[in-house]
Amino acid sequence: MRRAALAPALAALACAAGACAYFNAMYNAEHYARAAQTSERAGRLTEAHASWVEAAAHADTLIVHHPASGWVAKAQLLRGKALMHLGDYSGAEVALQSALRRRLPREDRLEALGLLGRAQVYYHQLDSAGVALDSAALARDRAVRAEALLDRGRVWLALGRPDSARLAFRRSSGAEAAFALAAVDVRLGDTAAAGAVYDSLAGAKTFDEGVWRPALDSLAQAGDSAHVARLVGRLVVRSDCSAGAAARLLLDEADRRIGVGDSTAAAAAWRQVRDVARDSVEGQAAGVALARLAIAAAAADSDLDRPHRQLEELARAGGNAGREAGATLAQLVRADALASATDAPDAHWFQRAELLRDSLGAGRLAAADFAAMAERFPTSPWTPKALVAAIAEGASDADSLQGLLLHRYARSPYVIAASGGVAGAAALADLEDSLRTVLAVASAGAAAGSPARGESVEESEPGVRSRRLGEAAVAETRAAGAGPARAGAAAMLGPPSRPPWGPPGPEPPE
Repeated sequence: MRRAALAPALAALACAAGACAYFNAMYNAEHYARAAQTSERAGRLTEAHASWVEAAAHADTLIVHHPASGWVAKAQLLRGKALMHLGDYSGAEVALQSALRRRLPREDRLEALGLLGRAQVYYHQLDSAGVALDSAALARDRAVRAEALLDRGRVWLALGRPDSARLAFRRSSGAEAAFALAAVDVRLGDTAAAGAVYDSLAGAKTFDEGVWRPALDSLAQAGDSAHVARLVGRLVVRSDCSAGAAARLLLDEADRRIGVGDSTAAAAAWRQVRDVARDSVEGQAAGVALARLAIAAAAADSDLDRPHRQLEELARAGGNAGREAGATLAQLVRADALASATDAPDAHWFQRAELLRDSLGAGRLAAADFAAMAERFPTSPWTPKALVAAIAEGASDADSLQGLLLHRYARSPYVIAASGGVAGAAALADLEDSLRTVLAVASAGAAAGSPARGESVEESEPGVRSRRLGEAAVAETRAAGAGPARAGAAAMLGPPSRPPWGPPGPEPPE
């Protein structure tokens, strides 16, 4: 009898223990969701992301292990909310649809509809989103209603109805509503009105990085970059703008300044990033950008020493910035190797100048290297191409290079083509093929070790063949005479002071 009396008590205890388990899972999920929202408001995005992950995981635990619990619908709602914040809109939509198929209190149902509408906006399911958001806008909860009206306005805007969007935004009491109204002004081209709204918001009670960054981008894209720069200056000194948020705002501004060719302002923004968050991910990214900018401004090889050391230090730090630093560092090392190549040195020197120009953005240094070929490799079939490239890159001695092209290399297919003349497609193609062949042979030789029979790569048969192709192309052009091609060269490069001649050999008869 005593055992019989204990059985119901044990069953109740076991039931209570099970209830406690899923209650704890729900409690933890809600705890992490609140922590995530607090971190988001404070601009601690990494912390917020981690908390949303935990919230979704605890909600999922309840759903999987206690599917018959009365808390499952609430857990699905919270899981959908967490996934929305994590950017998993597809997973969020599944969770929210599941929650809506269950019995939810009215206000929870309307919150789920609001979140579902936002997910559908992401997938451009605008009609379905509008229906869900219209329902959510009836919620008594002020925050849910404000978010639903905000998203409803965005749907109207996407449908090309800015007036309806304005009405929805004005009905929303959310902090983002004023930003949304300013976005409508930007879209309609009224940047002055939008700028005035942003000026008032820059001194508002709270700072929200996630709202400000796209707003500033939008205003800059509309053409008011000067106003954006002033706003950034005000925002980064706010007491509630964390060092990380300030760094990200400044990185955005640097990117915008680079986009319009203002490298001085970009460098100033990157230096600010480094000052406010030196050891952060943003600070390291700014360090890489400053090193690259120094490379782009280099006028001599010695100017590469400092960014080289900076990139080495950043590469050791690892992470995305470290990988970017390592990639740029590898290009600098390759440039050094090309400069010291002993096989086909003229081809490798030309390739180095192209690498400096195309991969590292070092236009001044590339121009100097291209121009140096006239002295280092005066008889190379690719020197005329290098001199044309040096002039195009704005070499400081462009006038003398033009004269050199006319007097020494006027018969080169490169010069004739650059001057608008008929260079002879076969001659030009042979020169280009010969350059590629020399570099390919040299690369194969470097991979295989020293050439057979003690030959250098340049002396090997394929290398000699490629040289002869270049010489043949020059000879073909010389034999063709000057004609209209020389007139085209004179128009581009200026009148010669004496009759031009092609390398090598005597001047051709007039």
